Amino acid sequence: KEVTMSSVAKFVSQVQPHHAQVFRNLLDENTRAVLRKKLDSMPSSDTWYGDIYKKAIYGPMVFRDKELEIIQTRIEEHLPGYRVLADLYLEKTPQDDGFPFHTDFDSNGFMEFPEQMVTVWIPLTPVKEEGSGQLSIVNSEGAIRLSLIRVAHQLHSLVQMMDKSVPQHPGFSMTPREMIYLEHSRFTPKLDAGDGLVFCNAFFHKSEDVIAGTPGLDGGNKRAAYILRCVPKDAKFSKTRLLALKSLGQNLKVVNELLEENYPDATDPESSNLGRSNF
Repeated sequence: KEVTMSSVAKFVSQVQPHHAQVFRNLLDENTRAVLRKKLDSMPSSDTWYGDIYKKAIYGPMVFRDKELEIIQTRIEEHLPGYRVLADLYLEKTPQDDGFPFHTDFDSNGFMEFPEQMVTVWIPLTPVKEEGSGQLSIVNSEGAIRLSLIRVAHQLHSLVQMMDKSVPQHPGFSMTPREMIYLEHSRFTPKLDAGDGLVFCNAFFHKSEDVIAGTPGLDGGNKRAAYILRCVPKDAKFSKTRLLALKSLGQNLKVVNELLEENYPDATDPESSNLGRSNF
């Protein structure tokens, strides 16, 4: 049976209605200048991202600063019923590989319903051309269903970490044909500095290459992006998976806040030396 675009759109909207939306000029030039000044003064974080990008700050939480309250206001205007839960800042250069197609289980793995979280990806440098470090997402039903299989495996792995009575599941892998399919079905919008691309980070996405000298790059060789993780104001969070992520030492600022708010009596788990490749 032929799958029409209207049926794909209906399927996507049922899972996450905001996926693939673009908000033009979400952050104006003045807001971006204040934001860049704050982020430039901060060091990189000790996270899985730190080995992949020139600079990676996981959870600077600058959207809470009084000077940048407009960020939360703009999100509430464009995503009614949502709030900003966390943020992330990434700088990418030609020497940084970035992630291939992936899902953000370290960001949404603690959600009872991970597909409720959306990412708002805001380039602080224009990403309009190949080589500018654009972001690609998937927007076809087959690619999204494959994404959800991936997420189910990651959530299972987090649960199994905390409950050894749960059997381990064989590692997740994709065939070369599946990888080619994702490449052919990707959507890569052209964005100006300050635009916002909204996508469900339980769906596959990846950062494209940065090529020195591409127009728009900072200093001719750097793409900068400010990233917001947004959730419904009534979102629910999994105690088990929060503790698993704490054991892994990932996304700790957000994880610790959510544990304190929702499960103040939770006992700290033993630390784990598992890496992202284990998931």
